[in-house]
Amino acid sequence: MFITQDQLRHARHELVTRPRSISRIEWPDFKVRPISEEWQYCGRVPAYKTAVANVAYIWRHSDPVDRFGPMPARFSGRRFELKASALLLPNSAPLWAANDPYRVWAEADAVAVATGDPTAVAAWHVMMEIPLDVRPENWRWLAEGFLHSQLVQQGAAVAWAIHSVQGDDGEWIIKPHMHAIVTARYWRHDKRHGRRHPNWIGSWAQQKRIEFAWRRRCAGLRDLTRAGFFVNGC
Repeated sequence: MFITQDQLRHARHELVTRPRSISRIEWPDFKVRPISEEWQYCGRVPAYKTAVANVAYIWRHSDPVDRFGPMPARFSGRRFELKASALLLPNSAPLWAANDPYRVWAEADAVAVATGDPTAVAAWHVMMEIPLDVRPENWRWLAEGFLHSQLVQQGAAVAWAIHSVQGDDGEWIIKPHMHAIVTARYWRHDKRHGRRHPNWIGSWAQQKRIEFAWRRRCAGLRDLTRAGFFVNGC
């Protein structure tokens, strides 16, 4: 059965069109960047070259070392921006993954390098804007609930962090946003280890599906907050 061009256009429209119930101002930004060596050379805003470096960046750690050397001191120098962070793993994850939070990412980098292809993607760097009217005490709930439902329950490993800085006058110096590093490859130590996973935001359609899900989730939380729910983080 073949898909027509009209059907393809309709599917893309459904994925990316802003619902009428959500104003353009309330439509949070969402970006996905591949983590690979080649991305640095494309003339676009890059992610860092390795998954380890991207995780260290979002967690504001300067002590990890990837194959290019130690992380910049400026990573930990910006730790004041970090509001929450964690490594999310499926319930069936092996103990080694939880006990060594950078091991998943170091192994993802290693298998990407082993392909000999500088465009090989080790992981994905996802950046999601958090609407300003979502209360800070609900940020973790918003982040972890979304990542669990969209990615972790499908078997992905996800490192995430929320960054923001608010001035003394209440204005945002750095508006709240979430980073998520999502492995692009099977990370368990089985016969599939290192292979690219087909269902973890590896395609344009999957990325748009998750983007739309994030915007829907933000809109739903905003409506609950305005209705008086989630008071004091409940």
